[in-house]
Amino acid sequence: MLAAAATGAWVALVAEDDYLVNATLLTTALASALLAAGLVLRQPIVIPAAVVLLAAPYVASLGFEVDGLDTRAPLLAALLYVVAELAYWSLELRGTLADEPGTYLRRVALLAGLAVVTIAGGTAVLALAEQVAAEGPAFEIAGAAAAVGAIALVALAVGKRSG
Repeated sequence: MLAAAATGAWVALVAEDDYLVNATLLTTALASALLAAGLVLRQPIVIPAAVVLLAAPYVASLGFEVDGLDTRAPLLAALLYVVAELAYWSLELRGTLADEPGTYLRRVALLAGLAVVTIAGGTAVLALAEQVAAEGPAFEIAGAAAAVGAIALVALAVGKRSG
């Protein structure tokens, strides 16, 4: 919950227009409430919905405020990843099996490492995109295909966690 609220607060801080700040705060409150309800009711399907709600104001700010590539995107990707993983982890902790001693520290270290890898990978992709600076329908089709592939991977991951 704290990670979701902190992510939304950061997006609100980087938004420049007042209407985007207000929309971000409202969306963050809705996402946090949805996440809390999902965790209380033990419904993992609400986690991706909450993550999408957290990301929506940033996507809106890209359309209204940012020209070109936004170098903050890898950081947001890592924050959203951490929110989702912590939420799923909290659901796993309610299980009947106890973890071995030291498991929590290893998992936190792994989560931090994967967040750093997310930032590094996103930064590399942004640097590559900046160098290529491709335009035209082929580039847009490739981007759309990548977006569909990313959504399919998220759906696959959610399906495996739910089942």
